[in-house]
Amino acid sequence: MGMGNYITGFREGVMIRGTAFYDGGYGRVWYVDAKIGGDGAGYGKRRDRPFLTMAKAFTMVDSGDTIVFRGKVREELTTPAGVFDVTVIGAANRPRHADDHSESSTPGRGSSAASWVPPASPTAATSLCIVQQQGWSFRNVLFDCPVDAAAVRLNRDAAADDSERDAGHASFYGCRFASGLIGIQNAGGAGFVHVDNCVFHLLTESGGAGIKCTSTAVAVPLTWLIENSHFHNNASHILSSMSYSTIRNNIFGRFTATLSIDIDDQPSANQGEYNVITNNYLSGTYGATAYPPGSNNEWGGNYNSLSGGVTAADPT
Repeated sequence: MGMGNYITGFREGVMIRGTAFYDGGYGRVWYVDAKIGGDGAGYGKRRDRPFLTMAKAFTMVDSGDTIVFRGKVREELTTPAGVFDVTVIGAANRPRHADDHSESSTPGRGSSAASWVPPASPTAATSLCIVQQQGWSFRNVLFDCPVDAAAVRLNRDAAADDSERDAGHASFYGCRFASGLIGIQNAGGAGFVHVDNCVFHLLTESGGAGIKCTSTAVAVPLTWLIENSHFHNNASHILSSMSYSTIRNNIFGRFTATLSIDIDDQPSANQGEYNVITNNYLSGTYGATAYPPGSNNEWGGNYNSLSGGVTAADPT
């Protein structure tokens, strides 16, 4: 089956990189084109009449819906309260900057890629997207991260029932987080997050990282899975306490700060434990300075330029 949209027995689904993501028939598909769309009546439900803004799509979206977008979104948004399991898909073969091209009257011609970037006049210390509820998924999106905030912030508070805001169970597939301060921020302790086949690079602002936990006010993040991803030329790669999580099959390249991966002391000391870090390439010196071992974590089976190439013991 080729790349592009396909028809299921229930509704239109979307195929990204040869893998069909099927939602079981619940929800609707909304379309956004940040260059030629419109936010008036009759827009958003068809590819030839897309919304202009992601903000408009967020006012219409409900649990289980999918948003497919292209072009350059320049918005700072918070996902709607009480809306779960929404999938946001960039309509491009690879996550890259959506540079403008000449546009004919035919929708789609001249459009390229799908990127989410700061607005021309960004609000200070504001993320591009703040996620409030569980199960949101981002696929094939280029995030141009703000210089003073995260591209995506996962919020969690201590409320309950309908008042609870918890961005746990989020997923990021095939996304790219470029430049700026932080790729994915965990604020509060959202758990059960999956990061797969993503790229984090040039997140070189002071104190920044590819993935960073800035608050464990509700809980230490549990059971993250970070796999098959590339971390290159960031200040740090992962600064996030977590427990019972797995970090596997990643490339951790050059980092410019002291720490490459710290999953025990961020944002406070001695929080994370019982994680497995295996089958990764760990650049730099394999030791506790760049890779604090933490409590009850297992670091065997990684690769480094040390003698023999394979780690058999925790960093020291």
